[in-house]
Amino acid sequence: MLRNRLGFSLVETIVVLLLLAVVVSVAVPRALKPSPSRQVELAARALTRDLELLRMRAIAAKRRVRVRFYESERFYSAFMDTTALRSGSITETYAEVQASRLLVRGSRIGIPGVKLPSGIQFGTGIATSGPAGHDASSAFVLANGDYVEFDSRGMVAPPGSGGVIYLTHEEINSSVSAVTITGASAFRTWVFRSGEWTR
Repeated sequence: MLRNRLGFSLVETIVVLLLLAVVVSVAVPRALKPSPSRQVELAARALTRDLELLRMRAIAAKRRVRVRFYESERFYSAFMDTTALRSGSITETYAEVQASRLLVRGSRIGIPGVKLPSGIQFGTGIATSGPAGHDASSAFVLANGDYVEFDSRGMVAPPGSGGVIYLTHEEINSSVSAVTITGASAFRTWVFRSGEWTR
């Protein structure tokens, strides 16, 4: 005798719900993960905020602050002059990092600092020219090479110098962002889209 079924059994409902849960648990994280271009832009904005905070720290403490970039380690750290006479001497020690009060998100050879997010590196990617007429020949186009320094008044040292720092995605070199620094210590984040720099 055949029975007429009008619904689903509890076991069938549970199996379907479990299958849906598996599909959602795989699909949702991928859907929520930002694109490579967005990841690079977010890293550049975080760097811009850190530079602004370190500039303000130099002003508040009335001391020189250096932000050094370690290209191969994908890392940057900040050091503050801790000399009693505020001589401006920076030797890049652990104590100088602590004095700078940089928000630490990683370390390199025992020095605390900020590690770039996974997949992000210093570099120009496919950009052949920089924003606002800046050079794009290397990851750091700075007067001091691979670091920027703020004096006790928060101005970039040497006076009037500025530059640009480039970030790109390690796998998708068309995803490029930049942080420009003017001689007056103003910071701006740029994104390279369709061959042009936009803010």
